[in-house]
Amino acid sequence: MRDFKSRRKAGFFYIDGTESSSLLLSVKKGEGGSVKTRYWTLILIMSGGIIGATSLFGLPRFSAQAEQKCNLCHMSPTGGGMRNGFGAQFYAQTEMAAHETPFDEIENLEPQISKTVWVGMDMRTLYFYDESSEISSNFQMEGNLYAAAQLDKRFSVTMDKELYHNFEVFGQGYIFPENGYFRIGKFQPAYGWRFADHTSFVRERMLWPAGYTDTGIEFGVYPNGISANIGFFNGTSGTFDDGKGKAVASRLEIRKHISKVGLGLGGSFYFSDGTAGDHSMYGPLYYLNLGKGKLIYLGEVDWLDDKSTDPAGIISMASTQNLDYLVRRGLWLELGHDFFDSNIDLKSGSISRYSLGIDYFPYAFLELEPMFRYYDDTTPNKENYILFDAQFHFFF
Repeated sequence: MRDFKSRRKAGFFYIDGTESSSLLLSVKKGEGGSVKTRYWTLILIMSGGIIGATSLFGLPRFSAQAEQKCNLCHMSPTGGGMRNGFGAQFYAQTEMAAHETPFDEIENLEPQISKTVWVGMDMRTLYFYDESSEISSNFQMEGNLYAAAQLDKRFSVTMDKELYHNFEVFGQGYIFPENGYFRIGKFQPAYGWRFADHTSFVRERMLWPAGYTDTGIEFGVYPNGISANIGFFNGTSGTFDDGKGKAVASRLEIRKHISKVGLGLGGSFYFSDGTAGDHSMYGPLYYLNLGKGKLIYLGEVDWLDDKSTDPAGIISMASTQNLDYLVRRGLWLELGHDFFDSNIDLKSGSISRYSLGIDYFPYAFLELEPMFRYYDDTTPNKENYILFDAQFHFFF
């Protein structure tokens, strides 16, 4: 990983006035030393604050590696979903893939189809074999089409339509001090890490299933080294909320770089006053960046206190821990451990998962990820088993 704060190679200059407004400016000289207008247009948009700072492609690993916030490469202030021009056209092609795209060819991938409209896409196809059920199948896991309109330097509107039934749509404006913003619409609340792996236990086993969205309004500020978000929502993924109770979601992350170690520490909290009973979810999130981005440790632990089925509350706990090693540019070795206990007051019923795989980005638009997983299930009448999956991911 090249040093983001001092990088100067092949016409790229990284300017870091404050971490929250860090800009990677791309300057390409043509014949006679003239600068291409289209790159300066992107620079001006970025400096206006709409495209601030990354959890590329829903992989918090890259946020920890770059020690940046999630909106360097995404239209969403909290990361995930549609990539902005920088994420799709610059970072993916010059920093992430095994085969770096020559600078003269970067403009061939053009997500901007007009002066104001951008498009993007994610397509993931999965093969998996489940030993416990003896199922072997291909599965079209994702097919997302994105569109965004950059209304001016501060305001934008973004839409994400998924293959099956989920969608996100929101408008946002960076109009407050400290790179502060608001957004309103239907989107995933800011909580924890936005893991791309929807089977991560902090996602699959807890309150929100994959693709969960809610309607509401969110506010955030990004002072130097800090990300703070709070949002107010219906508390349901449906079209309407049939109760008076509402939900609040908040997230705080602090990033520091001490000696040669990058570290981040934060936490999330969610509370919903539902008609069937209250439920709350809370827990820490953290990362370590060692060896100048070669080794990334990323984790999240959550507790869910659910009073919808028992007035006394049933507390469950989930944990996702990932250790990723950069073997060489574009090739990551992945180790993971997930844990889930459906009721921490009971002695049995917990499940652990151990994962080993590789994550390979041969080109700026392609990801290949084979993964072996071993499930250790203490639930009565359950046996341990192995699962294998291989993911093919095209994106721009």
